Amino acid sequence: MTTLDQQTDKTLCHLDKVPGTEFGEISSDCGFHDAISLLETQVAGHPSNDKRRTIGMLRRPDGRVLKPVVKPLLGKREIAFYESLEESEDPVMLQLKNYVPKYYGTTELQIFGKRVTFLTLKDIIDGMAEPCVMDIKIGKRTWDPLATPQKRATEELKYAESKRTYGFCITGFQVYCLPSGLIKKFGKHYGKTLDAKGVVEALKMFLNISPDRPPCRQLIVQLLSFLWKIMLFFRTQRLFRFYSSSLLVAYDAKRLRHYLHLNNADKDRAAGHVANSFAGASNHAPAAATNVFKEASEDGTCNSATASSVGTADGGHAAERVHYIKRSISLSSECELTGKGVAMNRSESCSSDFRADRLCRTHSYGNNFDDDVAQMKEDYDALLSELSSSSDEKLNWVRVNMIDFTHVFPTEDRNTLDVNYLEGIENLIKLVEMFLVPKDKDA
Repeated sequence: MTTLDQQTDKTLCHLDKVPGTEFGEISSDCGFHDAISLLETQVAGHPSNDKRRTIGMLRRPDGRVLKPVVKPLLGKREIAFYESLEESEDPVMLQLKNYVPKYYGTTELQIFGKRVTFLTLKDIIDGMAEPCVMDIKIGKRTWDPLATPQKRATEELKYAESKRTYGFCITGFQVYCLPSGLIKKFGKHYGKTLDAKGVVEALKMFLNISPDRPPCRQLIVQLLSFLWKIMLFFRTQRLFRFYSSSLLVAYDAKRLRHYLHLNNADKDRAAGHVANSFAGASNHAPAAATNVFKEASEDGTCNSATASSVGTADGGHAAERVHYIKRSISLSSECELTGKGVAMNRSESCSSDFRADRLCRTHSYGNNFDDDVAQMKEDYDALLSELSSSSDEKLNWVRVNMIDFTHVFPTEDRNTLDVNYLEGIENLIKLVEMFLVPKDKDA
Protein backbone atom coordinates (compact mmCIF):
# COMPACT_ATOMS: atom_id res chain seq x y z
CA MET A 1 0.00 0.00 0.00
CA THR A 2 1.48 3.31 -1.11
CA THR A 3 1.13 6.52 0.87
CA LEU A 4 0.11 9.43 -1.30
CA ASP A 5 1.56 12.88 -1.35
CA GLN A 6 -0.46 15.01 1.04
CA GLN A 7 -0.23 18.03 -1.28
CA THR A 8 -3.30 17.67 -3.45
CA ASP A 9 -5.30 19.90 -5.70
CA LYS A 10 -8.46 20.79 -3.78
CA THR A 11 -10.28 21.53 -7.02
CA LEU A 12 -10.12 17.88 -8.03
CA CYS A 13 -12.39 15.05 -7.07
CA HIS A 14 -10.65 14.12 -3.82
CA LEU A 15 -13.16 12.93 -1.22
CA ASP A 16 -12.04 13.11 2.40
CA LYS A 17 -12.48 10.15 4.74
CA VAL A 18 -14.26 7.87 2.29
CA PRO A 19 -14.73 4.48 3.98
CA GLY A 20 -13.07 1.43 2.48
CA THR A 21 -10.66 3.43 0.33
CA GLU A 22 -7.64 1.72 -1.21
CA PHE A 23 -4.56 3.71 -2.18
CA GLY A 24 -2.19 3.41 -5.10
CA GLU A 25 0.05 5.56 -7.22
CA ILE A 26 0.49 6.29 -10.92
CA SER A 27 3.35 8.47 -12.09
CA SER A 28 2.64 12.13 -12.75
CA ASP A 29 2.93 11.64 -16.51
CA CYS A 30 -0.05 9.26 -16.29
CA GLY A 31 1.97 6.26 -17.45
CA PHE A 32 0.03 3.25 -16.21
CA HIS A 33 1.82 0.38 -14.58
CA ASP A 34 1.10 -3.20 -15.59
CA ALA A 35 -1.78 -3.64 -13.15
CA ILE A 36 -3.92 -0.75 -14.48
CA SER A 37 -4.88 0.28 -17.99
CA LEU A 38 -7.46 2.35 -19.80
CA LEU A 39 -10.85 0.70 -20.12
CA GLU A 40 -10.92 0.05 -23.87
CA THR A 41 -14.61 -0.88 -23.81
CA GLN A 42 -15.76 2.48 -22.42
CA VAL A 43 -18.44 3.68 -24.83
CA ALA A 44 -19.92 6.66 -22.97
CA GLY A 45 -19.03 9.19 -20.30
CA HIS A 46 -15.86 11.24 -20.05
CA PRO A 47 -12.95 9.60 -21.91
CA SER A 48 -9.26 9.96 -21.14
CA ASN A 49 -7.46 12.86 -22.79
CA ASP A 50 -3.74 13.43 -22.30
CA LYS A 51 -3.82 16.97 -23.69
CA ARG A 52 -6.60 18.04 -21.38
CA ARG A 53 -5.06 15.96 -18.60
CA THR A 54 -8.36 14.22 -17.88
CA ILE A 55 -8.84 10.57 -17.11
CA GLY A 56 -11.66 8.20 -18.03
CA MET A 57 -12.46 4.76 -16.72
CA LEU A 58 -9.63 2.35 -15.92
CA ARG A 59 -9.40 -1.41 -15.74
CA ARG A 60 -7.59 -3.74 -13.36
CA PRO A 61 -6.54 -7.26 -14.35
CA ASP A 62 -8.69 -8.78 -11.61
CA GLY A 63 -11.94 -8.04 -13.44
CA ARG A 64 -12.67 -4.71 -11.78
CA VAL A 65 -13.07 -1.25 -13.28
CA LEU A 66 -12.29 2.14 -11.78
CA LYS A 67 -14.79 4.93 -12.38
CA PRO A 68 -13.32 8.38 -11.68
CA VAL A 69 -15.21 10.87 -9.58
CA VAL A 70 -15.35 13.85 -11.93
CA LYS A 71 -17.35 16.20 -9.69
CA PRO A 72 -17.12 16.00 -5.89
CA LEU A 73 -20.81 16.51 -5.14
CA LEU A 74 -22.01 13.99 -7.70
CA GLY A 75 -19.28 11.58 -6.67
CA LYS A 76 -20.29 11.68 -3.02
CA ARG A 77 -23.88 11.08 -4.05
CA GLU A 78 -23.04 7.99 -6.12
CA ILE A 79 -20.70 6.57 -3.48
CA ALA A 80 -23.41 7.05 -0.86
CA PHE A 81 -25.87 5.21 -3.11
CA TYR A 82 -23.58 2.19 -3.47
CA GLU A 83 -22.74 2.23 0.23
CA SER A 84 -26.44 2.23 1.15
CA LEU A 85 -27.01 -0.74 -1.16
CA GLU A 86 -24.28 -2.66 0.63
CA GLU A 87 -25.61 -1.90 4.10
CA SER A 88 -29.40 -1.91 3.66
CA GLU A 89 -31.65 -4.84 4.51
CA ASP A 90 -34.67 -3.26 2.84
CA PRO A 91 -36.28 -5.78 0.43
CA VAL A 92 -36.30 -3.20 -2.39
CA MET A 93 -32.61 -2.45 -1.93
CA LEU A 94 -31.74 -6.14 -1.78
CA GLN A 95 -33.58 -6.70 -5.04
CA LEU A 96 -31.88 -3.71 -6.66
CA LYS A 97 -28.44 -5.18 -5.85
CA ASN A 98 -29.14 -7.93 -8.39
CA TYR A 99 -29.14 -5.40 -11.24
CA VAL A 100 -26.15 -3.18 -10.44
CA PRO A 101 -22.39 -3.89 -10.67
CA LYS A 102 -20.75 -5.41 -7.62
CA TYR A 103 -19.27 -2.58 -5.54
CA TYR A 104 -15.81 -2.91 -3.92
CA GLY A 105 -15.47 0.49 -2.26
CA THR A 106 -13.24 3.29 -3.55
CA THR A 107 -9.65 3.63 -4.70
CA GLU A 108 -7.42 6.70 -4.79
CA LEU A 109 -4.64 7.07 -7.35
CA GLN A 110 -2.04 9.71 -8.05
CA ILE A 111 -2.58 10.87 -11.65
CA PHE A 112 -0.94 13.86 -13.33
CA GLY A 113 0.52 14.61 -9.90
CA LYS A 114 -2.94 14.92 -8.36
CA ARG A 115 -5.06 12.65 -6.21
CA VAL A 116 -8.13 11.20 -7.89
CA THR A 117 -10.87 9.08 -6.29
CA PHE A 118 -12.40 6.13 -8.15
CA LEU A 119 -15.34 3.86 -7.51
CA THR A 120 -14.23 0.24 -7.79
CA LEU A 121 -16.82 -1.90 -9.58
CA LYS A 122 -17.14 -5.31 -11.21
CA ASP A 123 -16.35 -5.22 -14.93
CA ILE A 124 -19.47 -6.34 -16.81
CA ILE A 125 -17.47 -7.76 -19.73
CA ASP A 126 -14.92 -9.67 -17.66
CA GLY A 127 -14.15 -12.97 -19.38
CA MET A 128 -15.69 -12.07 -22.75
CA ALA A 129 -13.52 -12.73 -25.81
CA GLU A 130 -15.25 -10.24 -28.14
CA PRO A 131 -17.32 -7.91 -25.96
CA CYS A 132 -20.10 -5.94 -27.64
CA VAL A 133 -21.22 -3.13 -25.31
CA MET A 134 -24.00 -0.54 -25.51
CA ASP A 135 -24.85 2.30 -23.09
CA ILE A 136 -28.58 3.14 -23.10
CA LYS A 137 -29.66 6.12 -21.01
CA ILE A 138 -33.16 5.52 -19.69
CA GLY A 139 -35.76 8.23 -19.26
CA LYS A 140 -37.25 11.04 -21.28
CA ARG A 141 -36.24 13.43 -18.49
CA THR A 142 -32.50 13.34 -17.72
CA TRP A 143 -32.25 16.37 -15.41
CA ASP A 144 -32.73 15.98 -11.66
CA PRO A 145 -34.73 18.19 -9.23
CA LEU A 146 -31.62 20.25 -8.37
CA ALA A 147 -30.84 21.17 -11.97
CA THR A 148 -30.62 24.85 -12.84
CA PRO A 149 -32.87 26.21 -15.63
CA GLN A 150 -29.83 26.33 -17.91
CA LYS A 151 -28.92 22.71 -17.15
CA ARG A 152 -32.52 21.65 -17.72
CA ALA A 153 -32.64 23.39 -21.12
CA THR A 154 -29.35 21.80 -22.14
CA GLU A 155 -30.49 18.32 -21.19
CA GLU A 156 -33.77 18.67 -23.05
CA LEU A 157 -31.89 19.37 -26.28
CA LYS A 158 -29.66 16.28 -26.01
CA TYR A 159 -30.90 13.20 -27.90
CA ALA A 160 -34.22 15.03 -28.19
CA GLU A 161 -35.94 12.94 -30.88
CA SER A 162 -34.90 9.60 -29.43
CA LYS A 163 -36.02 10.55 -25.93
CA ARG A 164 -39.27 12.07 -27.16
CA THR A 165 -40.16 8.94 -29.19
CA TYR A 166 -38.94 6.13 -26.96
CA GLY A 167 -38.06 7.60 -23.57
CA PHE A 168 -34.43 6.48 -23.87
CA CYS A 169 -31.35 7.25 -25.93
CA ILE A 170 -28.24 5.41 -27.09
CA THR A 171 -25.15 7.26 -25.88
CA GLY A 172 -22.56 4.93 -27.40
CA PHE A 173 -21.72 1.35 -28.30
CA GLN A 174 -19.11 -0.98 -29.75
CA VAL A 175 -19.77 -4.14 -31.72
CA TYR A 176 -17.71 -6.96 -33.21
CA CYS A 177 -19.07 -7.50 -36.72
CA LEU A 178 -19.83 -11.01 -37.92
CA PRO A 179 -18.22 -12.81 -39.61
CA SER A 180 -15.25 -10.43 -40.14
CA GLY A 181 -14.46 -10.03 -36.44
CA LEU A 182 -13.75 -6.32 -36.94
CA ILE A 183 -14.76 -3.96 -34.16
CA LYS A 184 -16.76 -0.78 -34.74
CA LYS A 185 -17.29 2.00 -32.20
CA PHE A 186 -20.01 4.64 -32.13
CA GLY A 187 -19.83 7.52 -29.66
CA LYS A 188 -22.21 10.11 -28.28
CA HIS A 189 -22.04 12.24 -31.43
CA TYR A 190 -23.46 9.35 -33.42
CA GLY A 191 -26.16 8.78 -30.82
CA LYS A 192 -27.27 12.40 -30.95
CA THR A 193 -28.00 12.08 -34.68
CA LEU A 194 -30.39 9.16 -34.29
CA ASP A 195 -34.06 9.65 -35.07
CA ALA A 196 -36.76 7.07 -34.32
CA LYS A 197 -35.79 4.87 -37.26
CA GLY A 198 -32.10 5.34 -36.58
CA VAL A 199 -32.49 3.96 -33.06
CA VAL A 200 -33.92 0.72 -34.45
CA GLU A 201 -31.11 0.46 -37.00
CA ALA A 202 -28.52 1.05 -34.27
CA LEU A 203 -30.03 -1.78 -32.20
CA LYS A 204 -29.91 -4.07 -35.25
CA MET A 205 -26.28 -3.18 -35.86
CA PHE A 206 -25.41 -3.81 -32.22
CA LEU A 207 -27.19 -7.18 -32.22
CA ASN A 208 -25.49 -8.17 -35.50
CA ILE A 209 -28.77 -8.34 -37.42
CA SER A 210 -28.61 -7.85 -41.18
CA PRO A 211 -30.73 -8.75 -44.24
CA ASP A 212 -28.78 -11.99 -44.70
CA ARG A 213 -28.40 -12.72 -40.98
CA PRO A 214 -31.63 -12.91 -38.94
CA PRO A 215 -31.71 -12.23 -35.20
CA CYS A 216 -30.15 -14.88 -32.98
CA ARG A 217 -33.00 -16.09 -30.81
CA GLN A 218 -30.70 -17.16 -27.97
CA LEU A 219 -29.24 -13.64 -27.77
CA ILE A 220 -32.60 -11.86 -27.92
CA VAL A 221 -34.27 -14.09 -25.33
CA GLN A 222 -31.42 -13.78 -22.84
CA LEU A 223 -31.31 -10.01 -23.30
CA LEU A 224 -35.07 -9.76 -22.77
CA SER A 225 -34.88 -11.90 -19.64
CA PHE A 226 -32.70 -9.23 -18.01
CA LEU A 227 -34.80 -6.34 -19.25
CA TRP A 228 -38.06 -7.95 -18.11
CA LYS A 229 -36.71 -8.40 -14.57
CA ILE A 230 -35.60 -4.78 -14.35
CA MET A 231 -38.94 -3.62 -15.75
CA LEU A 232 -40.82 -5.65 -13.13
CA PHE A 233 -38.65 -4.08 -10.45
CA PHE A 234 -39.66 -0.59 -11.60
CA ARG A 235 -43.31 -1.61 -11.65
CA THR A 236 -43.12 -2.06 -7.89
CA GLN A 237 -40.31 0.09 -6.44
CA ARG A 238 -41.40 3.43 -4.97
CA LEU A 239 -38.26 4.43 -3.07
CA PHE A 240 -36.28 6.28 -5.74
CA ARG A 241 -36.39 8.38 -8.86
CA PHE A 242 -33.61 7.59 -11.34
CA TYR A 243 -32.51 10.45 -13.59
CA SER A 244 -29.81 10.14 -16.26
CA SER A 245 -29.16 6.52 -15.28
CA SER A 246 -28.13 3.98 -17.91
CA LEU A 247 -28.39 0.32 -18.77
CA LEU A 248 -25.08 -1.19 -19.82
CA VAL A 249 -25.80 -4.09 -22.19
CA ALA A 250 -23.06 -6.54 -23.16
CA TYR A 251 -22.69 -9.84 -24.97
CA ASP A 252 -19.83 -11.92 -26.33
CA ALA A 253 -19.72 -11.94 -30.15
CA LYS A 254 -17.65 -15.12 -30.07
CA ARG A 255 -20.49 -16.97 -28.39
CA LEU A 256 -22.99 -15.36 -30.76
CA ARG A 257 -20.97 -16.63 -33.72
CA HIS A 258 -21.05 -20.08 -32.17
CA TYR A 259 -24.83 -20.08 -31.73
CA LEU A 260 -25.33 -18.86 -35.28
CA HIS A 261 -23.26 -21.86 -36.47
CA LEU A 262 -25.52 -24.20 -34.48
CA ASN A 263 -28.68 -22.56 -35.80
CA ASN A 264 -27.48 -22.74 -39.39
CA ALA A 265 -26.51 -26.37 -38.92
CA ASP A 266 -30.00 -27.13 -37.59
CA LYS A 267 -31.55 -25.54 -40.68
CA ASP A 268 -29.20 -27.43 -42.99
CA ARG A 269 -29.99 -30.71 -41.28
CA ALA A 270 -33.72 -30.03 -41.48
CA ALA A 271 -33.34 -29.30 -45.19
CA GLY A 272 -31.46 -32.58 -45.58
CA HIS A 273 -34.28 -34.52 -43.89
CA VAL A 274 -36.81 -32.92 -46.22
CA ALA A 275 -34.64 -33.81 -49.21
CA ASN A 276 -34.37 -37.43 -48.08
CA SER A 277 -38.11 -37.76 -47.68
CA PHE A 278 -38.67 -36.53 -51.23
CA ALA A 279 -35.86 -38.72 -52.57
CA GLY A 280 -37.47 -41.84 -51.10
CA ALA A 281 -40.85 -41.10 -52.64
CA SER A 282 -42.14 -42.20 -56.04
CA ASN A 283 -40.04 -41.53 -59.12
CA HIS A 284 -43.01 -39.51 -60.31
CA ALA A 285 -42.62 -36.97 -57.49
CA PRO A 286 -43.61 -33.40 -58.36
CA ALA A 287 -40.97 -31.11 -59.81
CA ALA A 288 -41.09 -28.96 -56.67
CA ALA A 289 -39.96 -31.92 -54.59
CA THR A 290 -37.09 -32.61 -56.99
CA ASN A 291 -36.01 -28.97 -56.72
CA VAL A 292 -36.01 -29.17 -52.93
CA PHE A 293 -33.64 -32.14 -53.07
CA LYS A 294 -31.43 -30.39 -55.58
CA GLU A 295 -31.23 -27.21 -53.49
CA ALA A 296 -30.41 -29.18 -50.34
CA SER A 297 -27.59 -31.00 -52.14
CA GLU A 298 -26.16 -27.83 -53.64
CA ASP A 299 -26.24 -26.20 -50.20
CA GLY A 300 -23.33 -28.47 -49.31
CA THR A 301 -24.69 -30.26 -46.23
CA CYS A 302 -25.64 -33.87 -45.61
CA ASN A 303 -26.25 -36.32 -42.81
CA SER A 304 -24.84 -39.81 -42.50
CA ALA A 305 -27.79 -41.43 -44.26
CA THR A 306 -27.48 -39.09 -47.21
CA ALA A 307 -23.72 -39.57 -47.45
CA SER A 308 -23.98 -43.35 -47.47
CA SER A 309 -26.71 -43.38 -50.10
CA VAL A 310 -24.98 -41.18 -52.64
CA GLY A 311 -23.38 -43.36 -55.31
CA THR A 312 -20.73 -40.90 -56.47
CA ALA A 313 -17.08 -40.72 -55.52
CA ASP A 314 -17.72 -37.43 -53.74
CA GLY A 315 -20.50 -39.04 -51.73
CA GLY A 316 -18.16 -41.84 -50.72
CA HIS A 317 -15.55 -39.37 -49.47
CA ALA A 318 -18.24 -37.54 -47.49
CA ALA A 319 -19.42 -40.77 -45.87
CA GLU A 320 -15.85 -41.66 -44.94
CA ARG A 321 -15.35 -38.18 -43.43
CA VAL A 322 -18.52 -38.48 -41.32
CA HIS A 323 -17.40 -41.90 -40.06
CA TYR A 324 -14.00 -40.48 -39.08
CA ILE A 325 -15.47 -37.48 -37.26
CA LYS A 326 -17.97 -39.58 -35.36
CA ARG A 327 -15.30 -42.10 -34.42
CA SER A 328 -12.98 -39.36 -33.19
CA ILE A 329 -15.50 -37.73 -30.85
CA SER A 330 -17.35 -40.88 -29.69
CA LEU A 331 -14.79 -41.99 -27.10
CA SER A 332 -15.39 -44.81 -24.66
CA SER A 333 -14.88 -42.84 -21.46
CA GLU A 334 -13.75 -39.25 -21.97
CA CYS A 335 -13.01 -36.65 -24.62
CA GLU A 336 -9.61 -34.95 -24.36
CA LEU A 337 -8.98 -31.66 -26.14
CA THR A 338 -5.22 -31.35 -26.00
CA GLY A 339 -5.13 -27.92 -27.63
CA LYS A 340 -7.25 -26.42 -24.85
CA GLY A 341 -6.20 -28.65 -21.99
CA VAL A 342 -9.82 -29.68 -21.41
CA ALA A 343 -10.93 -33.14 -20.32
CA MET A 344 -14.57 -34.05 -19.73
CA ASN A 345 -16.90 -36.99 -19.51
CA ARG A 346 -18.47 -38.41 -22.61
CA SER A 347 -21.93 -37.32 -21.45
CA GLU A 348 -20.72 -33.73 -21.23
CA SER A 349 -18.90 -33.59 -24.52
CA CYS A 350 -21.04 -35.35 -27.09
CA SER A 351 -24.47 -33.82 -26.61
CA SER A 352 -27.35 -34.39 -29.00
CA ASP A 353 -27.45 -30.64 -29.66
CA PHE A 354 -24.27 -30.80 -31.70
CA ARG A 355 -24.04 -33.92 -33.88
CA ALA A 356 -21.00 -34.75 -35.95
CA ASP A 357 -23.02 -35.00 -39.13
CA ARG A 358 -23.40 -31.24 -39.06
CA LEU A 359 -19.75 -31.00 -39.95
CA CYS A 360 -20.24 -32.90 -43.21
CA ARG A 361 -19.78 -30.91 -46.41
CA THR A 362 -20.09 -32.58 -49.83
CA HIS A 363 -17.58 -31.49 -52.42
CA SER A 364 -18.47 -31.06 -56.05
CA TYR A 365 -17.33 -29.10 -59.04
CA GLY A 366 -19.98 -26.54 -58.13
CA ASN A 367 -18.38 -25.81 -54.75
CA ASN A 368 -15.30 -23.73 -54.09
CA PHE A 369 -12.79 -25.97 -52.32
CA ASP A 370 -11.12 -23.15 -50.35
CA ASP A 371 -14.48 -21.90 -49.10
CA ASP A 372 -15.44 -25.45 -48.18
CA VAL A 373 -12.27 -25.92 -46.12
CA ALA A 374 -12.74 -22.55 -44.42
CA GLN A 375 -16.31 -23.48 -43.49
CA MET A 376 -15.17 -26.82 -42.14
CA LYS A 377 -12.62 -25.04 -39.95
CA GLU A 378 -15.32 -22.73 -38.59
CA ASP A 379 -17.49 -25.75 -37.79
CA TYR A 380 -14.64 -27.44 -35.95
CA ASP A 381 -14.06 -24.24 -34.00
CA ALA A 382 -17.76 -24.17 -33.12
CA LEU A 383 -17.60 -27.80 -31.98
CA LEU A 384 -14.53 -27.09 -29.86
CA SER A 385 -16.28 -24.10 -28.29
CA GLU A 386 -19.29 -26.27 -27.49
CA LEU A 387 -17.19 -29.01 -25.90
CA SER A 388 -14.86 -26.79 -23.91
CA SER A 389 -17.39 -24.27 -22.54
CA SER A 390 -18.90 -24.72 -19.12
CA SER A 391 -22.60 -24.32 -18.42
CA ASP A 392 -21.93 -21.02 -16.69
CA GLU A 393 -20.13 -19.66 -19.75
CA LYS A 394 -22.97 -20.71 -22.01
CA LEU A 395 -25.57 -19.02 -19.82
CA ASN A 396 -23.52 -15.96 -18.89
CA TRP A 397 -22.52 -14.60 -22.29
CA VAL A 398 -25.24 -11.90 -22.20
CA ARG A 399 -25.26 -9.38 -19.33
CA VAL A 400 -27.16 -6.22 -18.37
CA ASN A 401 -26.36 -3.84 -15.50
CA MET A 402 -27.94 -0.64 -14.27
CA ILE A 403 -25.20 2.00 -13.96
CA ASP A 404 -24.68 5.73 -13.27
CA PHE A 405 -26.34 6.75 -10.01
CA THR A 406 -25.17 10.35 -9.58
CA HIS A 407 -28.72 11.59 -10.12
CA VAL A 408 -30.76 9.21 -7.96
CA PHE A 409 -33.13 10.86 -5.47
CA PRO A 410 -35.52 9.55 -2.84
CA THR A 411 -39.11 9.82 -4.00
CA GLU A 412 -41.35 12.45 -2.48
CA ASP A 413 -44.49 10.39 -3.01
CA ARG A 414 -44.36 6.73 -1.99
CA ASN A 415 -47.67 6.12 -3.74
CA THR A 416 -46.30 6.70 -7.26
CA LEU A 417 -43.93 4.84 -9.55
CA ASP A 418 -40.91 6.15 -11.42
CA VAL A 419 -42.89 6.51 -14.66
CA ASN A 420 -39.99 8.32 -16.35
CA TYR A 421 -37.73 5.25 -16.09
CA LEU A 422 -40.58 2.82 -16.58
CA GLU A 423 -41.64 4.36 -19.89
CA GLY A 424 -38.12 4.14 -21.27
CA ILE A 425 -37.46 0.52 -20.39
CA GLU A 426 -40.90 -0.60 -21.55
CA ASN A 427 -40.31 0.97 -24.97
CA LEU A 428 -36.84 -0.57 -25.17
CA ILE A 429 -38.33 -3.99 -24.47
CA LYS A 430 -40.97 -3.50 -27.17
CA LEU A 431 -38.28 -2.73 -29.74
CA VAL A 432 -36.17 -5.75 -28.78
CA GLU A 433 -39.23 -8.01 -28.76
CA MET A 434 -39.86 -7.11 -32.41
CA PHE A 435 -36.73 -9.03 -33.33
CA LEU A 436 -38.35 -12.26 -32.14
CA VAL A 437 -41.13 -11.98 -34.72
CA PRO A 438 -40.26 -13.41 -38.16
CA LYS A 439 -40.78 -10.96 -40.99
CA ASP A 440 -43.26 -13.22 -42.75
CA LYS A 441 -45.42 -13.23 -39.62
CA ASP A 442 -45.11 -9.56 -38.85
CA ALA A 443 -48.53 -8.00 -39.32
